[in-house]
Amino acid sequence: MKKAISILISCIALFSCLTAQDINYTSYGMEPYESRYPAGLKEGDKAPDFTGYDQSGQQVTLNDLLKGGPVVLFFYRGNWCPACNKQLKEYQDSLSIITALGAKLVAITPESIEYVEQTVKLHKLSYTVVYDCMEKMMIEYDVIFNVSKEFQDLVMEKLNIDIAKHNGRDVAHLPVTATYIINSNGMITSSHFNPDYKNRASVKWILTNLGRAL
Repeated sequence: MKKAISILISCIALFSCLTAQDINYTSYGMEPYESRYPAGLKEGDKAPDFTGYDQSGQQVTLNDLLKGGPVVLFFYRGNWCPACNKQLKEYQDSLSIITALGAKLVAITPESIEYVEQTVKLHKLSYTVVYDCMEKMMIEYDVIFNVSKEFQDLVMEKLNIDIAKHNGRDVAHLPVTATYIINSNGMITSSHFNPDYKNRASVKWILTNLGRAL
């Protein structure tokens, strides 16, 4: 019996390893950050607190936000990203439904504050957008990665955007566009993490999983 259990555990570990290796990170413009690819936080993890400034220049912390109920927190890459713009608008369009259930919506981005302001105006965003100026939030939520030169060149060619300069930095880093639902105790109750930047958490996903955080 013990031998059978041992074999089963080994098979599960091998499958997990193979699954991770099957992900073609480079096709999504990703290179390892500090010798590893991001894995994101998982359901049941404690959400790291953060302190940052929103689009109005007001200081916000996760702990303060959670005093009013659960938080739906997501990362976006920048206003140069068509998939991000679509997600930002869809979330704004459904904001009243999300807040009616008692949750707050919070976006975190590496794009510098001047571009945050442009993004907010473009989509008339009324939820909180936080500039991750030190990239600390991306690191603590394990979503940060180095942007490959090939992807940087592609974005420059197609969109005339220098990702590093857009973020006010010397090196181009971006987040996996993950979404986390966090309950009032600071625990992650649902996690949507996919290296494919076109695979985002839909409004339906948020509404389906939000009840677990209430």
